[in-house]
Amino acid sequence: MNESISGNAGRPLGKPMRILFGTWLLLGILPFPVAMGGMVLGYRFLPSAEWASKTSTFGNFTGLALGILMCGLSLVRQDLIPGGDIKKAGVVLFSPLFGFVLGRNAALVAGPMVLALVAGHHVELPYTIARANRPNERHCNSPLELQGLLFTFDRLCGVPDEIRKSLRPGMHIVVEGHGTSYGVFASTFRRDD
Repeated sequence: MNESISGNAGRPLGKPMRILFGTWLLLGILPFPVAMGGMVLGYRFLPSAEWASKTSTFGNFTGLALGILMCGLSLVRQDLIPGGDIKKAGVVLFSPLFGFVLGRNAALVAGPMVLALVAGHHVELPYTIARANRPNERHCNSPLELQGLLFTFDRLCGVPDEIRKSLRPGMHIVVEGHGTSYGVFASTFRRDD
């Protein structure tokens, strides 16, 4: 008799919520492999500065909501986390940050990235330089950091040192590439004098 009553006992979310949650996770994870592939091919994705500024509050809200949801799920379903108590506590403590990053990426980067892949064309988008003298990074040699964009989606790589030396914070550039008004897979850039 208990078996017929407990049909959803092991599932804290209903099917529509699981589908929504899974879709949001997929959209949150999508920018990372696409960005890594773009770095290998030499085309970094940059969301437009206008899109990033207009949707920043929405991105923070969705990141916070997904972070709270992931923390709640990890607390409720600790029995599914393999390992001892320390590992389970680590997962519960780390899940809000993980959820925030995925939720924010899904809101701010995934949409413009998918649009650029599916409906993109040659575009030129304006950006402002935040820092031109960053040291080399693991996956980004000679980076040029741009203002107002998300971490990991805020730099151009492979900019020759002689060009970087002529650039200063606050200067404006125009990035060209394949994309839409919401974001671009950067191929070249020029100063906007």
